[in-house]
Amino acid sequence: MLKTLSTIVVALSCLVNLNCVSDRNQSMVRAESVLGKAAGYLWSKQAEDGGWHSETHGILRGGQAWTPFVLLALADMPLSVSRRQDADIERGLAFIRAHINEEGVIGLSDPDVLEYPNYATSFALRLLAKHASESDRPLLDRMRAYLISQQLTEHRGFTEGDLVFGSWGFGETNLPRGTPGFADLSHTRRVLQALRETGTRDSSIYGKSELFLRLLQKHPADARIQPGEGNPVGIQYDGGFYFSPVVLPRNKGGLEDSGVFRSYATATCDGVLALYFAGIPRNDERVASALNWLSGHPMLEQPEGIPEDNPEQWQDVMFFYHLLVRSEVYATFGSEGTWRNEMVALLEKKQRADGSFANPLGELNKEDDPLLATAMVVYTLTNILR
Repeated sequence: MLKTLSTIVVALSCLVNLNCVSDRNQSMVRAESVLGKAAGYLWSKQAEDGGWHSETHGILRGGQAWTPFVLLALADMPLSVSRRQDADIERGLAFIRAHINEEGVIGLSDPDVLEYPNYATSFALRLLAKHASESDRPLLDRMRAYLISQQLTEHRGFTEGDLVFGSWGFGETNLPRGTPGFADLSHTRRVLQALRETGTRDSSIYGKSELFLRLLQKHPADARIQPGEGNPVGIQYDGGFYFSPVVLPRNKGGLEDSGVFRSYATATCDGVLALYFAGIPRNDERVASALNWLSGHPMLEQPEGIPEDNPEQWQDVMFFYHLLVRSEVYATFGSEGTWRNEMVALLEKKQRADGSFANPLGELNKEDDPLLATAMVVYTLTNILR
């Protein structure tokens, strides 16, 4: 009798596993179909000069911000799906090289418009490091040096007591010493990733960034007073993150009753990835707590932690960005479950006839631009297929 029961249990277990494998294989096939159409759309939008130029936002028509972001997404697609041509990649790389200045920055070619220089340089550095030639090595060194120089530390007039110490910001030019500008978690995470992926080993850079991340995680080990209304009290450490201690309106979760900024999903995704690229081990309490927060807030349709009554309706603005950073976290940390299938199902319904994506509610985050939204989807589906 016991042997018979054991056999039944094993058989049922095998059947469940086979069903799980079958579901995953089906979601992979569907993901490849969506990805192929999205990539086809993006390649069709490559301009004669090799770049990608926004047709939605005038300040991004120069192509310096969009080109590294779009081209890295396309160049890193699975070969089984990719329609890329080496000549098209090289045209994109040539556009990027032509727009990097002597200091190693892309995004500053137009004196009247800054095209997200720290973001753009981070993506361009990652792209060139993976796909460039040996002759690009001096260029890569200049780009790394620029990004390191942008960290808000002692050389820029900040001390460990400052809330922005160890972070990165937008990359504004001519900021007075000790002025942080637009410093936030998203820029910090992207620069950390670029430096880590391209072999920067200076532990002091990563160590200083940990102080900034500790503040945004509201970690009890941080003695600094949190930004907010008055002097916050009764802070509850939940493992999640918020966006910035200086660009306060961009903290999409708003304030908790305690007076500190609320943790929310997109910031927590960027936060745990920033910890990872800063070299924090996966078994560290800070990483575990952030992953636990995300496990407790698993909704994919909207980023949890953002109140439904917020005036900007950020939960709708950041639809594609939320899926992108969720997929990065899940792929990086090897998360199991049904997230792949659920994300593919969400994206299938939103793909347009030409293969593109756009979020009509996403103007604040520029997700209304099909170049950006579709590139975000390409990154997301690539993570799903990893």
